[in-house]
Amino acid sequence: MGEESVKGANLGVILIIFASILALGLIVFMLARNMANTGLTNVSEKLQAAEESEFTDFDGSVVVGQRVHAALHGFKGKKVAVLIATQGFIDKLAPDWVNESQQVQSGWVAADFASVSKGATADKLLINTANLGNHKIKVAYATAKGTDNNYYVMRADTSSRSKKPLTFIQYNALLEPTNEKGNVAAGQVGGHTVIKYDNGTYIFDGAFRTEDGKVVFDLEFANLSKTGRTEMVPGAARFHANLLKDANGVILGVVFQQVGN
Repeated sequence: MGEESVKGANLGVILIIFASILALGLIVFMLARNMANTGLTNVSEKLQAAEESEFTDFDGSVVVGQRVHAALHGFKGKKVAVLIATQGFIDKLAPDWVNESQQVQSGWVAADFASVSKGATADKLLINTANLGNHKIKVAYATAKGTDNNYYVMRADTSSRSKKPLTFIQYNALLEPTNEKGNVAAGQVGGHTVIKYDNGTYIFDGAFRTEDGKVVFDLEFANLSKTGRTEMVPGAARFHANLLKDANGVILGVVFQQVGN
């Protein structure tokens, strides 16, 4: 009877010790998991901050052309859209900006076109004196919300002070084609893009253009450094720089518009 009591007591002690060890292990596991989650969150936040720091200089600032060239080469091959409107390009635009109630025309975004070296483009985007060589560009038309909540063409002044639709050439990662309202739609595979300006930031409601699941890039930057080309970005010229974001606030790229003389 005495031995059985001792054995029972020993078994109870063992069970208590086992339960204590199990509880301690569970506590350690929970602490380790929380620390790991915190660590992953911190790492994720630091990575996001590091990525966004690349765009700090372009958030509602004015930069010179040399900085535009540096941005192009810094973002080259990355999933970052770089949109540029030089004064030379704006001067060569064919469509006229008529009034504040003008909307993007469907023909501007729907038509694809080849080089303008031998004349005006199929959709009359550029006049026939434009000089892009053999560069087959994609463009983005800028719109802004009117008092009726519809989006209308933004104005760009030419050097002659006439008005044209604010239009950017797309470089690096290309944006999905849209219809004239800025909505990604079927039938716009080869067309151009409409973006929206809102409180210092350009918004694009789509994603990057893809082929066979891979992002499509335009890495033909040579014309931006060649005198006489419509795309040329003068090193000393000034450009308004703004961010391009998607509808969720994720940065898709940067937008540069040359400041008029």
